[in-house]
Amino acid sequence: MRVLLAVLILVFIPILVAGNEPMHPATEIVQKAKQTCNDFENGIFQTTQKTITLHDITGDGRLEQFVDASQFSCSSALTLWGGTGGTYLWIVVDGKPHEFLGKTWKVVEVDEQPVLLLAVHSSQCSDVIGPCYRAFAWQDGFRTVR
Repeated sequence: MRVLLAVLILVFIPILVAGNEPMHPATEIVQKAKQTCNDFENGIFQTTQKTITLHDITGDGRLEQFVDASQFSCSSALTLWGGTGGTYLWIVVDGKPHEFLGKTWKVVEVDEQPVLLLAVHSSQCSDVIGPCYRAFAWQDGFRTVR
């Protein structure tokens, strides 16, 4: 119950404070997910305290919001925000959401540069089933090796 209350506060306080101002993109993502769940057979949407987390991915000392759809649940559907390739992760940088699909993720530091390490479907590495990771670093946008 405490988790649900914390998430509701996290989601709805910015809306009440902002009044007619546009929602922050992270809050908007969660609200759209809630609406999608509600629209699908009157589903009940829930999140956890880990739905929106803060990390400095750009290396500028400011924290960006990470919205992790693996923390969403909908009573009427299991796979609204992902599947065998993982679930959605949005990272909001300078008010713009960037979307990723992965199984798990972690922000690590390499030579003082924050790096998003994303576990992805093995098909992104080869035809062999097994672990596969992609690393993303920020430099005027997300960069990765293909």
